[in-house]
Amino acid sequence: MKTYDRNRNAITIGSQVMISGTGRTGKIVAIHADGLTDDQVRRNKTVEIEGISEKYEPMELIRLGFH
Repeated sequence: MKTYDRNRNAITIGSQVMISGTGRTGKIVAIHADGLTDDQVRRNKTVEIEGISEKYEPMELIRLGFH
């Protein structure tokens, strides 16, 4: 699954990202998009980041690099 961060950069599983509100960084391990439109995926808490228990909206993320 591919979606876009707050700057419209493509992000996918394995992308290195920073959470814009906290500055924490990590690797995307899952994007939960089953049955959602592209816009719904981007604006709902659908992204899991390695080592962080909560999910994030792609709009809250900034891509740092691909895997």
